[in-house]
Amino acid sequence: MRDIDPSPTPWQRFLRGESGATFYETVLVASLIAVVCVIVLLALGKNF
Repeated sequence: MRDIDPSPTPWQRFLRGESGATFYETVLVASLIAVVCVIVLLALGKNF
């Protein structure tokens, strides 16, 4: 039995590895991770 999810979020589809995760959604997640990394690096640069 599968849980019926009317509107799974892109993150949930990404974790499940379903075909519903489009290329755009994958790029969106990668972009968010990249932005977070840049912010962390800038914060560390200012502290040190």
